[in-house]
This record gives sequence, C-alpha cells and structure tokens, in this order.
Amino acid sequence: MRVFLSLLTIKKSKMKRKFVPVFLIIVFANVLYFVVFSKKAPKIPIDKTALFDESGNKISLSDNKGKVMLISYFQSWCGDCRKEQPELEALQQAVGGEEKLKIFLVSDEDWTKINTVKDATKTNLTFYKSEKSLKDIGIRKFPTTYLLNKKGEVVEAKVEGIHWNTKKYKMKF
Repeated sequence: MRVFLSLLTIKKSKMKRKFVPVFLIIVFANVLYFVVFSKKAPKIPIDKTALFDESGNKISLSDNKGKVMLISYFQSWCGDCRKEQPELEALQQAVGGEEKLKIFLVSDEDWTKINTVKDATKTNLTFYKSEKSLKDIGIRKFPTTYLLNKKGEVVEAKVEGIHWNTKKYKMKF
C-alpha cells in the first residue's frame, strides 16, 4: 500500500510541474487579450435594434442622414458614462448645436433608471431606450461610443470614457 501511495505522490508532483506552466500561460494569454482587445469597440449595432424615445416613439437613425451623429451606449450604474454625457453636450454646443451634431444616448434599462441618469448629469441631451438588451447587440463595456460622419460611416469608435470635447474632435466638423 505504501508503495502505491508513494507512486501516486510522484505522479501528482510531475503533473503539478506540467500543469503550473500551462496554467500560467493561459492566465497570461487572458490578461493580454483583455488589455489589448477589450478597448476595441465592436461593429456598430445600429441595425440590430429599434430605438425609442421617452414618449415611446420609434426613431430611425436614417432620419438624421447628412448630420454628424454620435451614439453612446450606456448603463445607469456606469460612472464613466455619467462623466462622458456632460462632455458630449459641451462638444455638441461647441460645434454648433444639434444641427451639426446629433447625439444619441442609448440604454436598455427602464425609463426610471434612464431618467435618474438624465437628472444626475443635468444634460439637455435626448436619451433613447434600445428594444433589445445591449449585451444581445454586442455592447458589453460602457460607455461604447461611435462618431459617424455625414455619410453614416464610423470615423471613431471608443470603449469606456474618453474626453470628447477636445480640439481633435471639434476639427471633424
């Protein structure tokens, strides 16, 4: 019996020596993937869901062709989202108002939560509710924000809060 237990101990220690490097490689690869790729915005999900305003009216982004649009997907619990929204409003005012830049703040949460964010940020921007969950349309980090040119092409896509009211973005108008 002792011989069997000693053989079992030897096999376990050999397995540990093989397992630890493999485990460390897997952990390192996951960390590297998170650091490098998690900041990349997914393909813009404009046509994957319907958007509704607070009155329940379905809106179409195609109605805003010819305008530069900025679409920011957010969640009420997201601190960076709340910080970003007043800055988006300041950018909109700096470039000439809603006629030059139409901003869409989109969440999948109920209107009570959306209005809480609107009250907290004290912005005059229009908020929209997505018909589908943001996770279902590929948005998993917040805010995920897209800047579209007048042709509707994405010219900038960012994940997590950035400073939008800067010379770099004002020059796009």
